[in-house]
Amino acid sequence: MKNLFIFLLFFAANCNLALANMEPIVVQNGGAAHDHSGNPIVPADQPDVYYDSATQSIIIDGTGCVSYYDVEITSLSSWTVHVSTQVSGYYDTIDISSLPQDDYVITIDSPLGNSYEGFFDTY
Repeated sequence: MKNLFIFLLFFAANCNLALANMEPIVVQNGGAAHDHSGNPIVPADQPDVYYDSATQSIIIDGTGCVSYYDVEITSLSSWTVHVSTQVSGYYDTIDISSLPQDDYVITIDSPLGNSYEGFFDTY
């Protein structure tokens, strides 16, 4: 029983270390509708987006509602588009290790016509 407890404690500590470098990027749908109480309705195709500073990557965790997303990452200081790619609608990563230190906007377009924007920095 003691060994099981030690194993679970070790496993939990390693999971927390692995997730410590992942920062959520809040993405919002520019044309989001609201329900009767004023709360925004989250479209079924809205992905969860994370910046992993350890691996210098963007993680897009889609719902599988769509087969792909079109993604652009643009510098806020120069308005240069540094990344323009298509990723899986289920789960995918984008290597951003070559991006200079800056503030960025990520724009994610779904084939259903929804567009999501979020902000992150690489400092």
